Amino acid sequence: MIPKPVTPKKRNQSGLLFVPREWQRGAAVRWLKRTHAWTGFWGALLFLMLGTSGILLNHRSIWKIETGEPIEASAMDIAVPAGSIKDEDALGKWAQAEFSLPSEPRPPRGKGPGKGEKSDQKSAKRFLGRERSEAEKWELSFNHPNGRLTVEHVKGSASVSVKQSSQNLWGFLKNLHKGSGVGLVWVLFMDTIAGALVAMSITGFLLWTRLHGTRLLAGAIMAGSLAVATTALWPFLL
Repeated sequence: MIPKPVTPKKRNQSGLLFVPREWQRGAAVRWLKRTHAWTGFWGALLFLMLGTSGILLNHRSIWKIETGEPIEASAMDIAVPAGSIKDEDALGKWAQAEFSLPSEPRPPRGKGPGKGEKSDQKSAKRFLGRERSEAEKWELSFNHPNGRLTVEHVKGSASVSVKQSSQNLWGFLKNLHKGSGVGLVWVLFMDTIAGALVAMSITGFLLWTRLHGTRLLAGAIMAGSLAVATTALWPFLL
């Protein structure tokens, strides 16, 4: 009598780690897979942009990866009626109307206080052996992802100095990552990309099956990642 061949028992691969038994049905699993796939497709290109620009931002001080400052593309002194611009706010409003700028003006980085703050700069300075009064001058910057527009005006003068600077591709990506000079629509759009990342993280976590290891291994990987992050961050906490 020929013995029957022994069929090896198949490992149960249908279960999902950390997913309640009532959610193990086919419809729920298909929903998780589709959510994971479509949210990934929605943000695929933006995830690439965020990853690339994130590396550039992270390594500015460690690897000295610099994308360069904006390069001056054009400059011009534009005539205005003498005394028509009364203060810094008026200069900002003039520039917004003149060049159809959607962004808000700010003092250039490292030059003067923020909007609404008073400067402590003295109007009199010593020059060539004498105390001399320095003309009041305002300078504002309009930052955009692909460049910068700077306007400068001496109080009472009949011109405004305007400089336009352009940003390279890497600087453009960094500015998009930081949200520099963008409007509300872009901010809300990036909120959907952040939501897609959250959805992918949750659904990817729930779709982790026993094919990839045990619950103990999954927990060890997560604990190890958290431990590395905590160790790296701990010395810099206040």
